[in-house]
Amino acid sequence: MKRIKFKSCVTLLLVVVGLCSNGIDSYAEIPSKITIVLPYEGASLNTVFWATEENKIDFVKESEKGSRCTAAFTATELKNFLKLQYDNIEILFSDTKSNTGFNIVLSVKDPSSKDFVFDMEQIPGGISITGNGRTGLLYGGYEFLRLQGWQWFAPGAENQMAPPKNKPLVLPQGKFEYKPSTRTGRGFESNLQRSRDFWIWMARNKLNIAYSTNTALMPLLYKLGMTFVDGGHVYESVLNPNTIMPSGKILWDEHREWFGLPKNGVRDLKNWKSVQFCASQPDMITFLGDKILEQLQTRLTETDIMNIWGIDHIGSTQCFCENCQKIGNASDQEIKMLSGLRSHLNKAVLAGKLRPGVQLMTIAYDGNGTLEGPLHDIPENLTEAGDKVIVYPINRCYDHNFFDKSCAKNSLYNKQLENWFNKSDKIRVIFGEYYNVSKYEDLPLIFIDRLKEDIPYYVNTIHSDGVTYMHAPINNWGPRTITQFLYANLLSNPNLNVDEFTDNYFSKWYGPYSKEMKNFYRINENAWRYISQWRNWSASILIQLQDWDGKPADMPLSFTDELLAGHFNNAKDVINSGKESIRDLKTVVQGVDKLRKDAIFTTPYNDRISEDFRLFKYGLNVMEFMTSMVEYYEALRTKDWKSGNTIWKNLVSKAFELDSYVVPIPGQYGGGVSRPDVLTRSQLRAVFNKCKEYRDSNSSLFR
Repeated sequence: MKRIKFKSCVTLLLVVVGLCSNGIDSYAEIPSKITIVLPYEGASLNTVFWATEENKIDFVKESEKGSRCTAAFTATELKNFLKLQYDNIEILFSDTKSNTGFNIVLSVKDPSSKDFVFDMEQIPGGISITGNGRTGLLYGGYEFLRLQGWQWFAPGAENQMAPPKNKPLVLPQGKFEYKPSTRTGRGFESNLQRSRDFWIWMARNKLNIAYSTNTALMPLLYKLGMTFVDGGHVYESVLNPNTIMPSGKILWDEHREWFGLPKNGVRDLKNWKSVQFCASQPDMITFLGDKILEQLQTRLTETDIMNIWGIDHIGSTQCFCENCQKIGNASDQEIKMLSGLRSHLNKAVLAGKLRPGVQLMTIAYDGNGTLEGPLHDIPENLTEAGDKVIVYPINRCYDHNFFDKSCAKNSLYNKQLENWFNKSDKIRVIFGEYYNVSKYEDLPLIFIDRLKEDIPYYVNTIHSDGVTYMHAPINNWGPRTITQFLYANLLSNPNLNVDEFTDNYFSKWYGPYSKEMKNFYRINENAWRYISQWRNWSASILIQLQDWDGKPADMPLSFTDELLAGHFNNAKDVINSGKESIRDLKTVVQGVDKLRKDAIFTTPYNDRISEDFRLFKYGLNVMEFMTSMVEYYEALRTKDWKSGNTIWKNLVSKAFELDSYVVPIPGQYGGGVSRPDVLTRSQLRAVFNKCKEYRDSNSSLFR
């Protein structure tokens, strides 16, 4: 297309190319020059320096400098990507609009804000991008690039998708306004402090919840406008009963009344985690408040949202003392404690000991008996502070959508959580997901169907104030790339056309191999649809096998729990399902292996297919081992020694194979330099050893 020089008014070719949030996009001729305008004197010379000065800025106390840094970074990102998109085009920074070419005018309404709302519209001579806060401006810059066709599938320059070279600029025909339906935001409840590329990928995909503080990357995270979350199950560390007190006594001996009273009326140090703390102890709440305040004043000074979660112990109950029973159920007791902590922190803010605006977040969770929402009203101080509850249904079923009433487990969750959802106008609800829950051990799981249905439900129906995803891996994504990328985009736009989105993904990610890879992904997703039934923290097959002593069992595996009901009715169902999955996973592994070899000289497709292949193989090996272990359990239970011998030989062979390699994905909490072998990651090594011990001591049975 012949280049046309822009004058003060942009000549538009009103060609429809798609829909924005509230207007039709149009083309604009390629200008000879693009001027990126920032409202700071000296921008022409200093923008590149401002963009990287985050280490010199206190973003809380120096909001103007902080906003300038984010705006300058936005400008440099625009320039860098547009330079890649266009040949021989001049791109300048300035503090004033140019009378020639095309102007991109950047501005921030409130420099002290991390609000991610922005608008974008045509103006005479170009376009303006205005963020309510500096985060919004950054998102607006990336949205303009996204309109041009840029996409960021995964962290790293090699994983960004560029639009065709030298195509006309795409502009919103009307005013584009981005107002996400999740006010708190979208992100990951994971420790990602080592990955600079990951954080930038998050910002480019409008993800803002960052579970990481007190790290060398904090200046970068401030520049990217992240919302900082920290804390967690703080009670069990701060109020550990074995803590040595100033008196020399342990906390248990000095304040036994602080620990929850079991239903049997007897407090037991060995089982202290089985009961939540006593919410009717004001001295305990003051003690806890002082400890949390100390953390917020020292190592967690950047925290925006402090997670204050109860003891993490599946089956834990509320305190049954007389005063706590008057408070209400487990959630009422947690809310009582949270309200007390809020009052404690509010006093610290008034005294100038804590910066204002730090929010608190409790949890609705299987691990501390708080799934059932509070029976009583939410205290006003929590509502006024904007405090929250995060819902984490750790044992949910992924064979069904979360809202599917035909699923016993998910239906129960929805019924239990109803009180929380009904009180969302008083305490904001955030939904937490587990696409990589620790029991899954980084298996190559795919959740396209679940994401397609569940994310819009969380956002549009439950009106969740935010969505986070627990234990996100930061490298070796492989088949999880589509999960991360789709997750981010659905949270930004819950009405996304997922079928078109996935077609685009496979086409660009795998090129000439897209059709085959899309089919293998579909097969793999279906093969792992019972992942929660196989491996979870409730009554899953894995949990039951881990409790096995390796001897002939007196009882068959149990299938009465809601997690298993309607999916598996007996061990035969489990074995048949496992074998069906193995057949499908072999199809995937063999097919992807063939594509890997065909694409050996085709970069980057070979890299991506090979990474998928290695993880798909890992998944197949684990499914084979789990299925054989169930078969062996049944053979010993029915005293079928002959079949048991045959199955055992297969188990030994598989154990050697699983012991021979690792999956180099960091553990869920990061840290360390070693990685467990696959046999260990199967979480069945100890069971395998118990089986061998029994065989060795009863060799006559297995001749």
